[in-house]
Amino acid sequence: MNEYRGRIIDVHTHIFPEKIASKATASIGDFYALDMATVGLRNLLEAEMGNAGIRHCFLLSTATVKSQVKPINDFLIETMKTSSDKFTAFGTIHIETDDPIEEVDRIRNNGITGIKFHNDFQHFAVDDPRIFPVYEKAQAERIPIMFHAGDKRYNYTNPDKFVKISKLFPDLIVIASHFGAYSEWDKIDDEYLNTNLYFDTSSALFALPFDKAKEIIKRHGEDKFLFGSDFPMWLASNELKNIEKLDLSEETLEKILFKNAEKLLERVGKPLKVSQ
Repeated sequence: MNEYRGRIIDVHTHIFPEKIASKATASIGDFYALDMATVGLRNLLEAEMGNAGIRHCFLLSTATVKSQVKPINDFLIETMKTSSDKFTAFGTIHIETDDPIEEVDRIRNNGITGIKFHNDFQHFAVDDPRIFPVYEKAQAERIPIMFHAGDKRYNYTNPDKFVKISKLFPDLIVIASHFGAYSEWDKIDDEYLNTNLYFDTSSALFALPFDKAKEIIKRHGEDKFLFGSDFPMWLASNELKNIEKLDLSEETLEKILFKNAEKLLERVGKPLKVSQ
């Protein structure tokens, strides 16, 4: 994996303002009954980027109530003012946001590239028509949307709902996290064929058997998969070891580790600067 150091793009990371970082990190761990690898602080993420040879990260944030939307987005906007070389930010919209389209315009005009939804935290289904105006705007303006995808405990992000959205919004750029269906990987084989979805590898390989993961990549297409760590739940350095255990071809590895993400950013009009 050393030959890819300095080129890898991690499309799934989370950081929080320092005053709430420990509490926010612990809350996520409690929700999933998993031990968090570290705390979601920017300096710790940057240290891990250096340790793992990560060139660039996507920062993802989710408001669990509408009052959190503006403060979270303001934090990301401030982060991006000095760090666009390191990070691509995905802001947050809540289904109860008073004027979600206005907020999308605000964040897009202030350095935010995409939108992140975690529907299990936000308590609305991916296919809830109330959020369709945001999808329509995102589709029209090539705004990528990252979703937490799947969880057998809930009925907000099941694979069939992403299939429905894929048909209703055929040009919407969607990344379905966690191999497309956290804890529901047995449901995706037929559901996700012939959709326009991307997938990331985050928070999956601790539970998804390596042979099954490799089969999913082969069946659904290596061009659709993006490397993600889900920092601070996991460390990229350890997740890269799991990717290595999949025994993928060099061409497939390069696509998953950075080439597919580079092409995605080009597609949305936010290409990375070429490294010198």
